[in-house]
Amino acid sequence: MRFKLVLIIGFICFTLNLCNAQAYLGWITKTVNFRTEPSKTGAVISSLKAGTQIFIISSEADNDFYNIIDINTNEEGYVHKSFIKFGDAVEKNEGGLFSPNGMSSSYDPELAIYNNTNRTLTLKLNATRYTFYPNERKTITISAGYYDYIASAPGVMPNIGTETVQSNNKYSWEFYIQTKYGY
Repeated sequence: MRFKLVLIIGFICFTLNLCNAQAYLGWITKTVNFRTEPSKTGAVISSLKAGTQIFIISSEADNDFYNIIDINTNEEGYVHKSFIKFGDAVEKNEGGLFSPNGMSSSYDPELAIYNNTNRTLTLKLNATRYTFYPNERKTITISAGYYDYIASAPGVMPNIGTETVQSNNKYSWEFYIQTKYGY
């Protein structure tokens, strides 16, 4: 009976970890190829040197590769797990990225986004990537629903979280860089 209980608790914990994969800061331990796919045959984006700071999107490996963002260049790709050292966990923000901004005549939610920086912003909503050039304002239309997001720019630690947007609504968001000293 005790073995069954331990097995059930282990299964529940394993299942919860798969559903709630954690993001981390980290770095590259040895010069390695940075690839477009989680495979040794994936095209090489660049070579990452030892000590390169990275953002590990998920602690769940895909084919022994981690999906990462090179913080310096803001490129997303894959590195074999044997070349990655994990650092601090990154907390996921729950809602609050997009501010409600009234009703829309369109059924699909409209997001008015302003990149208030001198860097190119990448906003990833689930699997779709949007690019915003420095000081660009753009409105995008998406389907109503629940989204995992990553907002990133070269040289900036990505902002991650979840957001729910509703039909017939307008939302706005201003991307800016906040500088923090110390922890």
